[in-house]
Amino acid sequence: MTPSTLWAFDSYQRIRSRLPAVTVDSVEPQSVASLGVIADRFDGFIFDAFGVLNVGNTALPTARARFHDLQAMGKRCLVLSNAATAPQRQLVQKYRNLGFPITSDQLISSRMLVSAALGSETDQTWAVMAPSWARSDQLPCRSFLIANQDIQANRDRLDNADAVLMLSTQGWTDRLQQGLSDSLRRRLRPVWVANPDLVAPREDGLSLEPGHYAHQLADTIGLDAVFFGKPFSNAFDAAKTKLSHIPASRLLMVGDTLHTDILGGRCAGLSTMLVTAHGALKGLNIGTCMAESGIFPDFIAPEI
Repeated sequence: MTPSTLWAFDSYQRIRSRLPAVTVDSVEPQSVASLGVIADRFDGFIFDAFGVLNVGNTALPTARARFHDLQAMGKRCLVLSNAATAPQRQLVQKYRNLGFPITSDQLISSRMLVSAALGSETDQTWAVMAPSWARSDQLPCRSFLIANQDIQANRDRLDNADAVLMLSTQGWTDRLQQGLSDSLRRRLRPVWVANPDLVAPREDGLSLEPGHYAHQLADTIGLDAVFFGKPFSNAFDAAKTKLSHIPASRLLMVGDTLHTDILGGRCAGLSTMLVTAHGALKGLNIGTCMAESGIFPDFIAPEI
């Protein structure tokens, strides 16, 4: 299944009750040509990755140029990504290869957040949803990968796992999802989701991400999962900690998704900017999406 942007928006609306609630007044979004128009109002910028800086493994040239310009101006730039498949060093290198001059200290990933939390769960054995190249052996916990043989031919191993970590959907299938669901029906256990996104923009369309499958489990078996990443506070707390020397009024969250980037940024007390040309809202009527969701950014632009 290759989801459409409208399907993705409707799916986010359907799970809205499981997302943080906006506790601040609505704003009247200001349309601007690009981030350059308002750059002088802020000292720190928190960028989503997919749909803002890149689409799949392709950098967006205007984003790359803007990122360079902001750093040349002395602005502090972070990347706050729900990516969880690749280890931190590999993810940083990906963005450096794409032309974004970032250091490890400038990138906060959902994998980094969940890894920190796993450090206090060392007595648990985790069944990990991820491909072999995701290097789950680098996580600070006992774990094994959920593969076809684990679910179909070695059911006991999955059933005996203490908890499940949904790290990546690469290689995931409906058959594997059904096997995981069946196992959790037999014995409900903690499920941590290292990527809350329902979809991510790729070169050939939107891909389904761990959040989609986690909410599917919530719908079918009543699962109450723990999420790491946007729009949840653990992601924005980590970003604000890194930028604690900058007043919140001088920080801007830039993203392509109302229900993750903009919702999370507003709940964290940050100014927000929605970019629309390449991400999860591409081709949709943005005004209608904002009105239906009740989520309004401070600024709107096609790209940064």
